[in-house]
Amino acid sequence: MYYMQVANTETVKKRKPIKHKIRLLLLFFVAILILLFFYYLKVVCPVIAKVSEEKVRSVATITISDVVEDVLSNNNITYSDLVYIKYSGDSKVELIEIDSVKTNLLVREVTKGIQKKFDNLGKENVKVALGTFSGIPFLYGIGPKISLQLVPIGTVLTNFVSNFKSAGINQTLHQLYFSVTASIGLVMPSKTQNFETQLDIIICESVIVGSIPSVYLQNKAL
Repeated sequence: MYYMQVANTETVKKRKPIKHKIRLLLLFFVAILILLFFYYLKVVCPVIAKVSEEKVRSVATITISDVVEDVLSNNNITYSDLVYIKYSGDSKVELIEIDSVKTNLLVREVTKGIQKKFDNLGKENVKVALGTFSGIPFLYGIGPKISLQLVPIGTVLTNFVSNFKSAGINQTLHQLYFSVTASIGLVMPSKTQNFETQLDIIICESVIVGSIPSVYLQNKAL
């Protein structure tokens, strides 16, 4: 009986170091996972955000320019289609009137076209070299490419702007352009990042000869 108790005691003593080692291994793996998690948040996520921002701004700028160009080309818009100028007997400008119906239709068409393009932005993949995720500068761009699928959530705001600039003695340059602001949110693995792109695109312009009332030059009448 005495020998059995001694044997059991020795067995228990042997088991304790094994359990202790297992606990240490578990703590070690948990610590590694926590470190990897914080590394992902602090290093990898900012890299993804930076690469995504550059990609999104590039795609947004190209998309806006292409849509506006297509709309203007399809509608064959000229300055005289949008602006009516009335002169007095002494060659002074009495009235500058912009066709609000046509401009509103153009704004609507441009906004709709850009929004439709942005809705398909999710088909664009962002490819990042594996070394870039390390956050170490000399490893950027090194290694196999990893493709990241981005899910865009965007809104588009288009404004029609009329601007006057002096073009010489008794001459004024009148410019009409779209001011497009695109706000795009990208849903990434850890968070949603919002980016904003603003772009001004000339629709048409013309040099007006004659004296223009100051109220127009201050852009208050349009």
